Amino acid sequence: MKNSIYIILFLLVYVCISCKDDEGNNGMYQNRTVNILDYGAVADGQTDNTSAIQAAIDDCAKGSGTVVVPRGTFLTGPIFLKSNINLHLEKDAVLLGVNTMADYYNAFYPAVFGPMTSSSGVYTPSLIYADNVENISVTGSGTINGQGESENFPHENNAKRRPKLIFFINCKNVKVEGVTLRNSAFWVQHYLMCDGVILKDLTVYSHSNWNNDGIDIDSKNVEVTNCHIDTDDDGICFKSDTPLSCENVVVKDCVIKSNCNAIKFGTSGFGGFKNIAVSDCQVSKASEDNFRHWAINMAWSGVTSNNVAIAGIAIESVDGAALEDVSVSNIQMEDVVTPIFVRLGDRNRTYTGVPSTLRNVVISDITAKSESKLSCSITGVKAASVQNVTLKNITLNLLGKGTQSDAAASVPEKEAEYPEANMFKMVLPASGFYVRHADNITFDNVQMTFRNPDARPYFVFDDVKNSAINNSRPESVADKNFLKGISISNISIDGVLFEGGGGETPDDKPGPGEIGEDGVFTVGSNSYQTQIYGNLRWMVTNSKEGIPVAKTYEGKSEGENGYYYDAAGKNSACPPGWRLPTWEEAEILKATIEANPGSEAVKWWTDADFGAFAGINSGNWTLWGEQGVWRLADRESDGRKYCTMTIKKDGTISIEEGSSKNPRWYSVRCVQDVEQK
Repeated sequence: MKNSIYIILFLLVYVCISCKDDEGNNGMYQNRTVNILDYGAVADGQTDNTSAIQAAIDDCAKGSGTVVVPRGTFLTGPIFLKSNINLHLEKDAVLLGVNTMADYYNAFYPAVFGPMTSSSGVYTPSLIYADNVENISVTGSGTINGQGESENFPHENNAKRRPKLIFFINCKNVKVEGVTLRNSAFWVQHYLMCDGVILKDLTVYSHSNWNNDGIDIDSKNVEVTNCHIDTDDDGICFKSDTPLSCENVVVKDCVIKSNCNAIKFGTSGFGGFKNIAVSDCQVSKASEDNFRHWAINMAWSGVTSNNVAIAGIAIESVDGAALEDVSVSNIQMEDVVTPIFVRLGDRNRTYTGVPSTLRNVVISDITAKSESKLSCSITGVKAASVQNVTLKNITLNLLGKGTQSDAAASVPEKEAEYPEANMFKMVLPASGFYVRHADNITFDNVQMTFRNPDARPYFVFDDVKNSAINNSRPESVADKNFLKGISISNISIDGVLFEGGGGETPDDKPGPGEIGEDGVFTVGSNSYQTQIYGNLRWMVTNSKEGIPVAKTYEGKSEGENGYYYDAAGKNSACPPGWRLPTWEEAEILKATIEANPGSEAVKWWTDADFGAFAGINSGNWTLWGEQGVWRLADRESDGRKYCTMTIKKDGTISIEEGSSKNPRWYSVRCVQDVEQK
């Protein structure tokens, strides 16, 4: 009897050990919970726990279950997740990534990514890594900290091989929930070619290094909800770095704080984007600005602060793939350089051999406050137009301050440039939306208010067809101030075909001696830009000192290169209705420019796009393009003594008395009282 009992007990134990699930795993290994402390982990923030944590994962992965990281700080190198494992960080638990590049290199090169020299900016090391596994998760209320601020990591824009915090490749059924992700040395988290990803209740705070994207999604069947992202680079970024498309993604109820683009599609865009919806999110400035300094690096845009996002919504397709069936809705944003940037470019044709496509996009129910003169834009390229984009129920509170010079600006194509709202490096000629190379664009109930006066039209359409603006035009705004059309066809405003608006036709150009509405003054066959400062309109000319002469001058006819004058006369160097500025007026201008060196006022004098810098003719024009030197009015009654004003590229200004033996060495700046206009 006793022996029979022993036999029965043995058989029961054998059956338990031998029992396997449908996948062939031993039943006793299923749904286990293991604690990394049981594998030798030490919570002192100094001991390297990589081996202990990996041992816990490997042991639990014999079946399935949860690997627990308890309260405390655990220093670790790269961790490789296995199928059917949940890495769970309890409250006050911290996984602290090692800050030595060698630990990441040794773990990933060549075993994972091959030789280090063949690695790219996409396939990089990571603190938590998984490749071709399924049913994995990182959960809990603890923190993963990558120590990206460490001097041991490269600190430069786009430096390769820096580690991410989380990088999952080609995985199925992924969930990351509840944890806090901090201080990555590169992108914070990246999901590449995965199928079925849930990101929920995450807190991301990363301002420790360049390129700290909050979430990078390059997968399908993804849901992102209730995440709080505060990061130096793009907030939520949809990417497509392989021939596979990023598709079937839902993002909602997120708070996004960014120094770059809050919601971004691309770059890259090699496989394309399909069926993606972003909704119910709040966008604002990041909590820190450690690298971007937009008030300095984008001073030309009139940006009001360093601490702003470049764009609230950036939708880009530039690498030969299709972006289609995208919606962005119910977004509240502030602290942005520009609210909306849509760009179809022709940077790469890697897999398709043809230009990209960008179509079937709806942007709706947006409220935004911008902090620069840089307007929204929707632009394609000559070879490919943006198609079927609808913007509706949008309220924009814009900075304004656009000048007549801005309104007259010609925007370069830059077809192959990196796509970014600031890519044209200039203030766009529209105060609200600049649209070029586009077909079937609809604006419906798009309302704009301006905190400062703006001389630009609300909309500029260039090479645009089959488009409409409805319920968006204030009653007090005339056609020419509302929409400027260049090479347009079938454009309607509130159902009425648009035929006016300051398009580039001969009748719109000012005649000789006239100032156009864009501030351009016509001299002979040339046009010169003018700018108003206070009560004076200043003109940049190539005029010389003296009285106009009828004969040709140095082989040039009058009007071919401005007015030409006999230097001996010195009575007037300005066209009728214009005069030389006085010393006092020059002093006021000097004070205006020096009061704000980064302002548009300084840009106008230092850009040299319109010949402001004739320089000093010293025989070889060595100062050409470096500084502008011109005559001011005399301070003596005989009219023989002139003053010289110099503005250098750095904004340094000087005003000096004195006459020259050869006054034709200097260009002339003429002024006109605004009241005389």
